[in-house]
Amino acid sequence: MATNISMIYGGTEAETGALNFTALLAAGLDLGAECRYIRDALGTLTSDQRENYRNLIELGGWSQAQEYLSDTAQARLVECSKQAEAAFHRTPSSAHIAWRGAFNLASPIAKALSELGFTRDLIVASFALPSGVQDALLRQVLLVAGAPLAVIHAPPRKSTLDEMGVVLAWKPSAAATHALRYALPLLRKVARVHLVTIEEPGAPKLEPSAKTLADTLLEVHRVTIEPHVLRAADDPAAQLADFYRDIGADLLVMGAYSQSRLQEMLFGGFTKYFLTKPRCNLLLAH
Repeated sequence: MATNISMIYGGTEAETGALNFTALLAAGLDLGAECRYIRDALGTLTSDQRENYRNLIELGGWSQAQEYLSDTAQARLVECSKQAEAAFHRTPSSAHIAWRGAFNLASPIAKALSELGFTRDLIVASFALPSGVQDALLRQVLLVAGAPLAVIHAPPRKSTLDEMGVVLAWKPSAAATHALRYALPLLRKVARVHLVTIEEPGAPKLEPSAKTLADTLLEVHRVTIEPHVLRAADDPAAQLADFYRDIGADLLVMGAYSQSRLQEMLFGGFTKYFLTKPRCNLLLAH
């Protein structure tokens, strides 16, 4: 079976939720799934090796330090990858996911991740990954390759796909439309989809409305769906997260960076909120 889903794995117990989600998708949608180990070079070093690296930067210069980092990280990668593989095979989820080993640290992480984004239908990762790897995922998978990215906070509450509840955040934007289209195979399978829009006071009505879109998804795609219109509170992103919690959802599908990434960083926005305050399992598209 061809591999459609690729999970990025750092080998920690905190990533069990992402493994569970990947296995649940693979089994429920009859897709191939693989697990790839990845760490940034510094993340593979011991504390003593990191200290040596910092000393080399100060005493030997940047080039010498980078040469040491590359050589040492390559040696450590084999050991770390074996530990990650052993941890992976101890999880029940591994029955549905193929272990594909580690990326080559000699190749830049950005290049490896963008290639995955171009060649896989979905990339899955955990919020527990190191921040440097997470940031590379956002840049290379979402923005460069334009592929969907699932970032998982906690194991799904349900054990099968057809029991899951999904929140679909909607506003008329290219990012939200792409997220919806990527998620359609999943939305057709789950128990219920809650389509949510948030209306700002005095703002024009959204077109298409939540009801119009819900009717279309039901009639055309046979998605079991319920529209909800929330009146905007002081913090609409927190309001959406509270809705997700209150209904016991397993996944939030939403567009990412509808405004520019720089605007998100400077002024905030839904994407920044949900990525910096892990409260929901996310399926993002740009």
